[in-house]
Amino acid sequence: MTITLTTFRDQLENRLSDTANLIFSTACLDEAIRGALSDLSGTYGTALQLKDLDGADSTTFEEVDLHPLLVGATAYALRFRLYEKSEEAIPAYDRSEDLAKWATDTMNEFQALLTHIRLRRFYESLDHPYSQWEWDETSNG
Repeated sequence: MTITLTTFRDQLENRLSDTANLIFSTACLDEAIRGALSDLSGTYGTALQLKDLDGADSTTFEEVDLHPLLVGATAYALRFRLYEKSEEAIPAYDRSEDLAKWATDTMNEFQALLTHIRLRRFYESLDHPYSQWEWDETSNG
């Protein structure tokens, strides 16, 4: 299954329980996806793409990393919503503390998942993480 912006955004909307985009606009969700994808790119060590996001032709991250990306996008969307709420003059129903805790917990989960991805990619790597030493037996040092 090819992961595209539309399919990923649908999963994110379901995770946030906002399929009608009453709370989180598609622009907000797309920005949250960009933030999470940027963090995942840092873990991969190369720029990653999600098909149809910013004109990308294909998805370039492994499908196994879909869940961590979804957790990260959720964390960013919650943070963006929290920032929006702080700018409201008089919030009608203020649950900012709960939202802040959810955002923090989700971001911590995302960071832990990025660590697991980093370790997985390290163990799967065929390159040595260190340089080989050249041994010089001719020196009289």
